[in-house]
Amino acid sequence: MVKKIDITLDDAHVYRVAMDGNLREVPSVTTIMKDVGYYPWVFADKKEEPGEIEFPSDQMTPAERGTAIHKITEDIDRGIEVDPIDPELLPYIEAYRQFKSENNITITSIEQIIFNKEFWYAGALDRVMQINTVPAIVDIKTGTQLKVTGVQLAAYKFAWEKMDGQKDLVRFALHLKDTGKYKLVPYRNRQDLPDFLAAVRVYNRKRQT
Repeated sequence: MVKKIDITLDDAHVYRVAMDGNLREVPSVTTIMKDVGYYPWVFADKKEEPGEIEFPSDQMTPAERGTAIHKITEDIDRGIEVDPIDPELLPYIEAYRQFKSENNITITSIEQIIFNKEFWYAGALDRVMQINTVPAIVDIKTGTQLKVTGVQLAAYKFAWEKMDGQKDLVRFALHLKDTGKYKLVPYRNRQDLPDFLAAVRVYNRKRQT
């Protein structure tokens, strides 16, 4: 049985945990990783060139698209009707449905908030599931395939296990593509968790007075 935690996530993607009668802010896994420079090229703010004209676009930004796809896949897994789907998002959703139809999937947890008190971080674990009888922790991705995703997943897995969640989960990123195809990427590097915990120490050290 996974331990219950009194933690909230607001619209600004800020986690707060109730402790000693107060709400205390908790950094997310991705906040920590971005802060210490794990993937600055992915989340770097776009700077406009002098004289650059930005034309309006009906297309979603990558972040908006990723958020929308996450919500639709969550609704699908909760048995909620999702039609009609924006044509821009449809190939990604078809990829997710293909993944589920081509594999024997048993989902045990959806969008589970995780929290680790010892190292003081939180996050949202997309799925815990069995994939063809293999117990797995899965993060749904719609962007670039990155090695540091293994670090992110190691942080989630560590917190999940400390919350008395299932042990010995295999870490996967499920990449949904605009071609309607998917790619399931495993992460097995044992250095991923030590690398994340080192990032936590750097993050906290930068904030010491």
